[in-house]
This record gives sequence, structure tokens and C-alpha cells, in this order.
Amino acid sequence: MATKISVVVADDEAGYRKALTSVLASAPDIELAGVAMNGREAADMVMQHNADVLLTDIQMPKMSGLECLRELTKRKRDTAVVILTVHEDDQNVFEAVRSGAISYLLKTSTPKEVIDAIRRAHNGETTLTPAIASRVISEFRRQKEDDDVDDEHLYELSEREQEILEFISRGFRNKEIATKIGLAEKTIKNHVSGILKALQVNSRTEAAMKALREKLVG
Repeated sequence: MATKISVVVADDEAGYRKALTSVLASAPDIELAGVAMNGREAADMVMQHNADVLLTDIQMPKMSGLECLRELTKRKRDTAVVILTVHEDDQNVFEAVRSGAISYLLKTSTPKEVIDAIRRAHNGETTLTPAIASRVISEFRRQKEDDDVDDEHLYELSEREQEILEFISRGFRNKEIATKIGLAEKTIKNHVSGILKALQVNSRTEAAMKALREKLVG
């Protein structure tokens, strides 16, 4: 029997927490590891249960979702973080991407979209609500126009990592990359981790933006 995806849910609204737990209960491959009312509880639950995915709101008491994300990064936890919020302003979106959130969804998302995002996050794949994706692309274009990049700056990427980075920048998912180049999906996931470390970024979305901005890919 396949191992279930362990998920911690964090939201300060009791009604929404209840709705999310019902949504996750409908997915046979997802296991609810804990339900938190704030970022502090969420961080502790993730560490206690060694959760695969954290599904979190941004604005919460005691510790926000973004502060929780940074706390988990500090503790060297590689839990995939999916933001689920009403906030779609540029500041929160870009801060979430910079801090390492793998996905960013709005609370208008359907239950199916939330479940799919959790599954994809567990596989190291990004999900962005269309409106959020447009903002990220616009920000990338702005940075590409504004930044004076040193073309001689080199990153230590192997030929395989360079190849995978090309696919990431074109929006391919891990499973699709694995099929393209004939490697196991788990191997691709390991290579992606190496790429993030080499580029000094926290998410594949940020890696794609950096690769395109600094002309690391064609």
C-alpha cells in the first residue's frame, strides 16, 4: 500500500479549518497530520509529525504563514509549503516565492485544485493560481529589464542539472522531465534540490525566474 501524503493545515478561521479537513478527508492518498490555528502551532506540528506538506494561510495570530515558512527553512525542514489565502497582493506573493513556498493558491480555489496542489507539491511541483502566475511572470519581466546582470557569474551546475533547469524554466513538471530524459521521478526530485541549492533559491519558481533573468538557459 502506498504511503499517504502527510499534511498539516494552518488557518485561524475555525469554519475554514473544518472545511479544509473535510476536503482532505475525501482524498484517499492524503493523511491529516495536524490542524493549527497559527503559524507557531503549524511549525511545531510539522516538526513533530515530520509532515510532507504544510497547507497554510498567511495572516494568522502569533506567527504568520510566511514567518512559519521562514522558521521551517531555518530548522532545515524540506516540507513543501502551499499557501492558501485571500491575499493576492504583490508583496505577499513575491515574499512567499522568495521564502520558498512551492505553491500559491487563493481561497477561491476548488477542493480539487487544493488536493491537486498538495499532490504536486509532494512531488516537488509548483501550482500557481492563474492570477498569481501572471504577477510572477510580470515581476520576472520587470527584473529582466531592470537588472544589470554580470554575465560572468557562474553557478556550479552539472550537465544533467543544466538540462533539468532548462525543463523547469519551460514549466515542465518532475514526472514530465523524468519521461523526457529517461530517469526516475525521484532522481529528478533530487536533482531539483541540487539546483535550488546551487542557485541559492528556495523554490523551483524562483529558480526558473533566476535562470531566465540571468540567461542560464536558452
